[in-house]
Amino acid sequence: MTLQQLKYALTLAETGSMNKAAESLFISQPALTNTIRVLEDEAGVTIFTRTNRGVSLTSEGSDFLFYARKVCDQFDQLRWRYDGKGHTKRIFSVSTQHYSFVCRAFTEVVKNYDASMFQFSILETSTRKVIEDVSDQQSEVGIIFLSDFNRTGIESRLIDNGLKFHSLIKCNFYVYLGVNHPLANEELINFEDIIHYPLLTYDQGKDSPLYMAEEILGEQDYPYTIKVSDRASMLQIMNDLNGFTFCSGAVRGAVGGGDYKVIPLKKSSHMPYTSMEIGYITKGVVSDIAEKFIKELYKASPHEEEL
Repeated sequence: MTLQQLKYALTLAETGSMNKAAESLFISQPALTNTIRVLEDEAGVTIFTRTNRGVSLTSEGSDFLFYARKVCDQFDQLRWRYDGKGHTKRIFSVSTQHYSFVCRAFTEVVKNYDASMFQFSILETSTRKVIEDVSDQQSEVGIIFLSDFNRTGIESRLIDNGLKFHSLIKCNFYVYLGVNHPLANEELINFEDIIHYPLLTYDQGKDSPLYMAEEILGEQDYPYTIKVSDRASMLQIMNDLNGFTFCSGAVRGAVGGGDYKVIPLKKSSHMPYTSMEIGYITKGVVSDIAEKFIKELYKASPHEEEL
């Protein structure tokens, strides 16, 4: 089993097509087919199911590639860290839910270092991936939030992975929507009123438990939910469909500027809790650059009176 085989399998999983994967890898389709067949034989599992429409992952294949991706990521980090010229590159990575103030803190840190001597990376991703990244030490710091609804589930995950949560700010829940939304001029929004519009949520991946949601969702069902993967898509759909999302208020002054509003959410029987705690997670002792980043996080974090 080789790194090349694993990378070929990961590329095939991403494209879902032998032809597209072979083109991306600059190899012939028969060569790719043979490589995948040999890998499956060596691993003793069927990774892909072949159909007339392409290929799809089996349940065993999905589990296999989860670990294969970790191996490839670790190798890439090793290659970045040691460039073959007798020099080492320091690595600093952050995984976070979608908060603009985290990007500002990250930028301030990068400004103070020689980028040629570092591999810097920041990944806005799912809650589960933030926890996994810090646990696996793919990232040194992760940013998530806790609330009365998700606290038990998230803290259990953190304990199981040897992680510690450090509080940054505590703030109330808000509704985030466009300035042309029918409720944009309200001073306080009722859950019963906003629920008639499309709720936008960040995709947390297949079979992710509700407490992993990046938004304050609660246990009730929503009649109209749209999942997105990035902030740009959320803002576009929010405008086009009079959509909304629940947030911390930390988006104020972020992407979208004056085209969007952040309005307090009124406590109700559907949403009995209306506050949250944003913080960062770490595993063990952090590096000096991580300490600088954490200091910048405290500086960049919005305070309740600013929201």
